[in-house]
Amino acid sequence: MPEWNDSGIILSAKKYGEKGLIINLLTQEHGRHLGWVNINRNKKNISEIQVGNIVQAFWKARLSGQMGHYKIEVISSVSGKIFDDRLKLQALSSVCSLIDVFLPERESYLKIYKATIAFINMITLIDDDKKLLWLEGYVKWEIGVLSSIGYSLDLSKCAVTGEKNNLCFVSPKTGKAVTQKGAGNYAPKLFRLPYFLGGIKDKTSDFYRDILLGLKITTYFFKNKLLTSFNNNKLIKLPDSRSRLIEMIENL
Repeated sequence: MPEWNDSGIILSAKKYGEKGLIINLLTQEHGRHLGWVNINRNKKNISEIQVGNIVQAFWKARLSGQMGHYKIEVISSVSGKIFDDRLKLQALSSVCSLIDVFLPERESYLKIYKATIAFINMITLIDDDKKLLWLEGYVKWEIGVLSSIGYSLDLSKCAVTGEKNNLCFVSPKTGKAVTQKGAGNYAPKLFRLPYFLGGIKDKTSDFYRDILLGLKITTYFFKNKLLTSFNNNKLIKLPDSRSRLIEMIENL
């Protein structure tokens, strides 16, 4: 009878029948994994089964291919710590939804797990006077997901000249950084590289504009590199929670 004990992040919790929930976790060692929880037996902590919360999970099934059962113990109520910050809650929802969309079941993605825990720590522990700098961390988290799944952005040097300074753009074709000189007449067709990702800070630079520029880059590569590579006839799109996050940032 297969079983394991692992830490995880709640990605979703959906009611299944009158007595249960199907919990979708990103676990440290076992990847994205589903399991059924009997809510009648877990009434004590059922209110803490919220998206983004960190848990200790015991999974057991009769056969390895079955969904199996979870016993869940909440380690950290992340949603409770940020319940009064709509932007952080939306970012947390976006993170969990993106993982659900892009990660296959039961395949280990330790780098993404660690990066997600680091992001959660950032939004729950960051100083108040720097409370919006975590948005940069969110964009970098998305870039990390792209890299872990198979499409790395190289923002360290110019793809044309090899220069490591004066980087201005990102090529939508290669995902590599480009200087103004290297871009030449192709500059209008390239993405502007935000300052916090290694770009040049100029008079037009603005914190929120840079965040949106970063999200524009990751949006493009999510849609045109990752989603188009999923050829199993399953309709997949970027989650609505991510679109709502972008709208909220646009209105700041």
